[in-house]
Formats: sequence, structure tokens, C-alpha cells
Amino acid sequence: MQFEWTKKYKVLAILLIVGGVFFAGLSLNYIQWLKNALISSTESYKTELSRLERENIKLEDLTKAQELDIIVNREYITNGVSVDYIFQISPSDLSLNNFIVEEKDNTEAIRLIITGHPYGSPSNQGSITPSSTLVDAVDEINQREPDLFFTLGDLAYAPSEESFDELDERFLSKVDAPIFNAPGNHDFYNGREFYEEKFGQSFYYFKYGQIQVIILDTEVGHCAILGRQREMLEQAITSALDDNKISSVFIFFHKTLFLEKKPELISQVNGPCEYGRNYSELESDLFISAAQEKPLYLIAGDVGASGGNLSPFYYKYPDINLYTLAVGLGDSPNDVLLQVDILPSSDIELELIAIGGNEFSRIETYTPAYWTPSE
Repeated sequence: MQFEWTKKYKVLAILLIVGGVFFAGLSLNYIQWLKNALISSTESYKTELSRLERENIKLEDLTKAQELDIIVNREYITNGVSVDYIFQISPSDLSLNNFIVEEKDNTEAIRLIITGHPYGSPSNQGSITPSSTLVDAVDEINQREPDLFFTLGDLAYAPSEESFDELDERFLSKVDAPIFNAPGNHDFYNGREFYEEKFGQSFYYFKYGQIQVIILDTEVGHCAILGRQREMLEQAITSALDDNKISSVFIFFHKTLFLEKKPELISQVNGPCEYGRNYSELESDLFISAAQEKPLYLIAGDVGASGGNLSPFYYKYPDINLYTLAVGLGDSPNDVLLQVDILPSSDIELELIAIGGNEFSRIETYTPAYWTPSE
């Protein structure tokens, strides 16, 4: 009996030894495989670096090449996104708060209230609520009885069902006027499809009384208005110029495209246009000639997040009725809304509505010279 147990122990010991050797071999092979893979990838990397060096290509040039690829494809992307877009729409179809937009006669006065960056300060990134200054201003907004209200992008820091529900509960559903949005980069952080399912297409135009309203999407083409979006813009401006009942054109967008020629101010906006703008081209091809016939107001909203940076902003081109303006929120004492009154005479009056506590002069005070850093 003792002999049998001794024999069993020997067999078990042999099996353990063989198993140990086998697994040790596997481990060594695995370690060697990892080592070879590392050597291989390192050698491939070195080979690629040597090739770049021979061809006089620097690593930073590869980044530039990738940027160029984005620039080249901006028109393609714009066209792909907007293949089903209708350029001229019924405003009732795209009101954020589902208002039915009643038609206006072209002889009636119109009041617009406008602001950008409604989520407020980036320091509130953990919050799903819009800027407290905007929420607290609802009564003030309603007392002024605007016909239309425009937000200029970045409705929420991080779009989600929860954040958009909060926006609706605290602001959209409380305002007694149709609300429209010119989308910003944050609006697409949960995907373009998510935004469009909530609020519809991102660029379009419509006629309202004596004004032509144009909403642009500065994000789809990375600050370049190209392809079908430019086609829409041209169509909207041309139709406004041809319509005797339209007295002025309002173009709303997020990024401050018109600062292309003012590099000393670009550093003050909320977010840069990393791949460049094509504003100069639009200016020379469309805006200047159109403004010689009817006033054009270009209004951006990617400002104000740092507590008043470039908000409010005002510039009028010499000798023509071409205006560039900007206004945005930062959940700060410097928060302000812009009220625009288009009178029956077609005259236009601009008024700032302070909602953060600080006082403001007339918007015409806040020119590029006002905002240019002193030496």
C-alpha cells in the first residue's frame, strides 16, 4: 500500500515539473514575442523617421498636412451633411421652443433679442444648467416682448438629453417668443445627428416681415462657409436684394468670422478658427456689394465666456451699411443681451440689455479700438 502511494506521488511530481517547464516555456516565448514586437515597432518607427529625414519632411509638417486635408475636405463635408437641407424654411419648423411663428407685414415694427454662448462660463462645465444670468433674465426678456429671440451657439457645455431638458425647462419653455440658434462647436459635442434630431438642420434662411434672417453653421466647415452653405447664403442675399419688401438682412453665426483681418483681437474670442476663415472672400464677393443696397448685420456669439471678452462688439464699415457685432454670456456681471428694433420706417435701433449687474454704454462704444490691447 505504501509502495502504491509513493508511486502516485512520483507521478504527480513529474506532472508538476513538466507543467512548470511547459508554462515557463510559454512565458519565455511570450516575453520574447513582446520583445520582438517592441523591437519591430521601434525599428519601423526608426525607419519611418529615416525616410522622413531623407525626404526633408518634419514631424510638424505632417500635422500641417493633416490640417490641409481638413481644409481641402471642408466643402465635401458641408455638402455631405446638408444633402437633405432645405435652404428657405418656414421658421415655425425650426423654432427651438416649438413656437408657431406668425407672419409679419413688412410695414410693422420688429423686435429681436440676441445673445451668444448661453451656457455661460466654461468653469461651469460640470453643470447642466444654462447661464444663471440668462435664466434670471427671462422676465425681463418677456416684458420687452420680442418677436424673435436668437441664441448664437453653445446651448450647453456638454449636450445630452439631461442638459437639453434642463435648458428647455429653465429657459426655452419660459420665453414668450420663438427661439432660433446658430449652432456652435459645443452643440455638436454629442454628435451632429443628436443636435439635428433635437433642433433640425443647422443652416437656413427665412423672411420675417421686412427682414431676411440667415442662420449659418460655422462648425461644419471649420469656419469656412463653402459648398451648399455658401450657395444658400448667396441665394438668401440675392432674394433679399430682389425683394422690395425686405429692408435689411440679418446673418447670425457662432464663430467671429469677421475678425479675420483683426489678429490683435482674435486672441480674445472664446475659441479660435484653427484652420482659417474665408471671410475675406465672402466680404469681397457678397457682403460689401449687398450692403451698398441694403443694410447687412453680421452677428456672432462666440464671445463673453471669460466675463466680457469682446462682448459687446461693434464695427460699421465706412460709407456702407455693413455692420459686424458680437455678444455672448459668461455667467458674469458683464453679461449682456442685444436688442434690435426694426422700425416701420426701416430705421434700426440697437440697445444693450445688462443682465449681469454691470452698466454699459451704447453698443457703438465697443469698437475694435475699445477692445484693442494697449501697448
